[in-house]
Amino acid sequence: MKSATQIIISSESFYLSKILYLKTLKPKINIHETAFVTASFRMGDVALSKDSYAYLWSERIIEAHAKSYSKAVSSYEPYAHCLRNRYFYDTINKLMAQNNIEVLINFGCGFSMYPYLLDNSLHYIEIDKADVVIHKKEMTSKWEKEGKLPARNISYLEADFNLVSQDELFEQIMALKNGKKSFILLEGVLFFLGKDDTKKLFELFGKLQEPDEYLGSVSFLPQLEKQLVFKKLIDYVEENLEKNERFQYQTVPNEFYINLKGYELIDHQDTLSLSAHYDPKRHLPKEEVLNEHMYLLKKTSIQ
Repeated sequence: MKSATQIIISSESFYLSKILYLKTLKPKINIHETAFVTASFRMGDVALSKDSYAYLWSERIIEAHAKSYSKAVSSYEPYAHCLRNRYFYDTINKLMAQNNIEVLINFGCGFSMYPYLLDNSLHYIEIDKADVVIHKKEMTSKWEKEGKLPARNISYLEADFNLVSQDELFEQIMALKNGKKSFILLEGVLFFLGKDDTKKLFELFGKLQEPDEYLGSVSFLPQLEKQLVFKKLIDYVEENLEKNERFQYQTVPNEFYINLKGYELIDHQDTLSLSAHYDPKRHLPKEEVLNEHMYLLKKTSIQ
């Protein structure tokens, strides 16, 4: 039985509405539940993030986690997540307008709302752990029926990126992709993966995509590990994750993307550069920002 300081999850399903906790004690979270926190961040500045539906995931316990995280790690985290969402929102919209994308494949989709923010002509493939996919599919279907969300063509796949083989996932995606031009999105995932799993994942991307298809990825640079704000992040995550969710965090050098076989790096932004673009009057103290890096790559050859 879980201790009194832990979240008690209904045996029937992973539904946030069924999470129980003691008001006077601080609950712990699982890695996949951090997706709720990022949704909370995105709804903080809808004009910037362009996520007008993030509020649907709002719950009291998640708001408490989001505030606790921002206070302990960096008060600029909600802003940074809004910038990240806006970057990919604008990037995908631009490529779609140029007829370069027909399907968006979101690895580690969490509770992002891209299918409802972007055009309904796209086919969306949402991929994540079973708990996330089950909950997201049920809630978004419910909200569509209630008229809170527009109808969309979405396929959901359950996956574990830590598996030795991704052959089954490859076959599932290829059947859904059906030769269409794709944009693969990977955000909020690499920090939690090991180097071997990351290598296998990018090899999978290479097999899934044809030349002139696109890949968007997000990660931290190794240099960030020296900053106090990163150490605060690690301390907070280790303190607040369930014991069985401990992990070895990962940072990724620019060279990984520059030298990625079969791909060309065509754009590279970070939190600071995006802030200068979208909100040039705002000053960000570098030492207090968890500076995420966003990479846009184009497939150049068949693997």
